[in-house]
Amino acid sequence: MKYLILLFMLGLFLCSCEDFLTEETETGVTNNNFWKDAKDVDAAVNGMLSTFRDYQGSDVVVHQRDRGSLFDVLGTWTNPCNNDLSRSWSSTYACIVWSNQYHVVASANLVLDNIHRADLTRERYNFYLGQALATRAYVYFYILANWGDAPLILHAEDVGMKARTPWQEIAEQCIEDLKAAAGLLPRASDLVDIDGRAITSKQVFSKGTCQAVLAHLYAWKAALNKEPRLNRTAILYCDSVISDNSYQLAGSVKEVCEKVILGNSPEGILECDYKDTEFDLKNLGSYMASYCQRWPVVPLTTPSTSRARGLCITNSTVYAMYPDKNDSRREEYFYKLDSMANVSTSITRGWAYVQKYRHAVAYTSGSQVGSMRAYLDNEILIRLADIILLRAELKAKTGDESGAVKDLNRIRERACCSPYNAVVDGDLAGAIQDERDREFFCEGLTIHYFDVVRNGTFRERLRGNFKTLTDKDVEDGALFLPVSRLAFRNNTLMLQTPYWKRNGYAY
Repeated sequence: MKYLILLFMLGLFLCSCEDFLTEETETGVTNNNFWKDAKDVDAAVNGMLSTFRDYQGSDVVVHQRDRGSLFDVLGTWTNPCNNDLSRSWSSTYACIVWSNQYHVVASANLVLDNIHRADLTRERYNFYLGQALATRAYVYFYILANWGDAPLILHAEDVGMKARTPWQEIAEQCIEDLKAAAGLLPRASDLVDIDGRAITSKQVFSKGTCQAVLAHLYAWKAALNKEPRLNRTAILYCDSVISDNSYQLAGSVKEVCEKVILGNSPEGILECDYKDTEFDLKNLGSYMASYCQRWPVVPLTTPSTSRARGLCITNSTVYAMYPDKNDSRREEYFYKLDSMANVSTSITRGWAYVQKYRHAVAYTSGSQVGSMRAYLDNEILIRLADIILLRAELKAKTGDESGAVKDLNRIRERACCSPYNAVVDGDLAGAIQDERDREFFCEGLTIHYFDVVRNGTFRERLRGNFKTLTDKDVEDGALFLPVSRLAFRNNTLMLQTPYWKRNGYAY
C-alpha cells in the first residue's frame, strides 16, 4: 500500500504539480510524513528497482536494441540496423522516447532527496542510498550511450525546462555516483535484506555491480572522448570484479544456457530479475529471443506451416560466426544446428533456431494452446564473461597482448574452442570483438552495437548507412538516437542532435 502511495507521489512530481510541491498538509501523504522508518524506505527502493526492471526490460527497449543485430532477416529492425530511422520511426515513436529511463531516474531521485527523513541504522541507510545512486548512474549511462547529450536531473522536484547536458558531464556524475555507491554497498555475496536474509537477486546492486558499470563507463569515455589513459582505469575496475569471490564463471556453455540465462547465478552481475508470476507472464516479451525464430513450440507445426518470427538467422551465417567446429555454442545456442542443416529447407526454411533461452512457457488453455507465452529467463545486463572479455579488449588497447590473449582464451576454453591463433583468427582486437559477438549473441541490451561504437568499427561491422557515415556525421551524433518530439513540449531549451536534424527530425 505504501508503495502505491509513493507511486502517486512520484506521478505528481512528474506531472509538475506546483501546489503539491509547495504545500504540505498535516493529513495528506507528503514527504514529511511518508519517510518514517526502514519499511517506508524499503518499499520505495523496491519500487524503484521494480520500475528499473519494468522499463529496462520493456518492449520499447527491445526495439531500441540491437541496432547492430547479427540476424539475416530483421523484420522491424531493418531500418534501425541500416541507421535509416526516419523511414520507420516517427518523431514521436516510442523507441526514441527517453521517458522510460527518466521515470527510473525520478524514482531514484525521490529516494535520494528523502532518505534523510527516515529513522535508519547506518547499515540500512548505506544500502538504500547505494541502491538509489547506482540505479540512477546505470540508467544515465544507458541514456548517454543511446542519446549522447541529455537533460541531467538530480532532484525529484526539478521539473522545469531543461537543456541537454553534454554527455561527458553526465558521465562524470555517473562516475561520482558509482564510486560513492561502491563505497556504501557490500559485495554481492554479503547483501542482506531488511530482515537480514541473504539477497540472491542480481537486480540488486552491490559493490561488484558498481565496479562492473564503472569499467564499462571508463572504457566508453576513453574511446568516445579520446581519453585512452582511462583504459587503464577501466582495467583496474575489471580486476576488482574478476577477483571478487562473489562471481565465478559457469563451468560450461550448457550451464550458461540452463542456469546463467535463467538468472541469479554466480556468473551474473546485473540483471532484470523476472519471476514465475502471473504479472510477469503477462508482461514479458522483452528478450530479443522472444522475437527469434525458434524450433516451433506449437504442436504439429514446422516453420513451413507457421509464421516465422521477426528475427531469423541462416545456418550459413551461424557457421561463419562460429567457425570452430568444436565450439559448444553452436549446438547449445542453436537447436541441433548440424543435423537441422541437413533437413530439407521445405521444412526448416534454412533457418538456424535459437535455443539459448531455454525456459519458454507455453499456453496451456485457450486458442493458443502449445504456443509460446513468455520466458522465465532473466534479462542479463552484465555477467562475468562480459567483464573478462572487456578486460581483454582493454589490455589489447594498452599493449598488454599476452594478458589480452589469456583473458580471451579463458572464454574460448569454456566453449571448447582452440586457443587464439593470429594466423587463423586475425588481429587480436578483431578476434576479441568476434568472441564477444559469439558469447553474447542474442543477449543483453545493445551489447554488439555499443561494442562497435566503442571500438569505432561501425563502418566495418554494421550495415547500410552506417558504412557511409563521414567523420562529420559521427561528430554530429549519427551514432546516437534522435530526440523525440515529445521532449520539446513546453521546453524551449531542447535541441535536436545535428545529424538527425538534417535527416528527418528537424523540429
